Amino acid sequence: MFFHCPQHQCVDCEQNTTNAGGMIYRCRWCERGYCEDCLDWDKTDLLGENLKEYELLGFPAVTQAFYIKCPSCHDHHVEDHKARDFCTRKAVKIDKQHQNFQEEQALLAAAAAVPPTPAESMTYATTVDSSGITTPGSEGMGKSSASRKRKAAPSSFGFDGVAVETLSGSSTPKRKFTPTTFKLSTPKRTSMVSG
Repeated sequence: MFFHCPQHQCVDCEQNTTNAGGMIYRCRWCERGYCEDCLDWDKTDLLGENLKEYELLGFPAVTQAFYIKCPSCHDHHVEDHKARDFCTRKAVKIDKQHQNFQEEQALLAAAAAVPPTPAESMTYATTVDSSGITTPGSEGMGKSSASRKRKAAPSSFGFDGVAVETLSGSSTPKRKFTPTTFKLSTPKRTSMVSG
């Protein structure tokens, strides 16, 4: 046996949403739904396309529903003051929660609209909001002046262990292939001759 939600069909004529013209008026306080023809408009309070409690839960409005306080709940609240007071307290509590929710959403939207100020970098490394590539120690690595005749010392080592040098008068770094392995030499033994 399957459950069929009663708010998807008219409680009086039993037409579903499609047969009732694409819209069922759903009660906020009970399980009843009404088509436009069966609804007693004089005893109905129109609430809106969505309920605040649904918005708090993240449910968007649907085009096939409009929320109301139905004629049965209207009559019941006239007869039973406890039920009316209960629904009134619930509505006030939901209204406060919804107001806090809206204020929070407004603050989040305002915070998202203001671009963050870039913080000072603690390193010379590339950052997310940077447009260029910066490496440690590259501040003084611009074009070498033409008056310098000798080569600059190696500025860094590449990933393969090969020294990368900037030659004087050159605007781009040039690779100088130098061996990255070192030979260990043993000291020569000398014999002491007394004489």
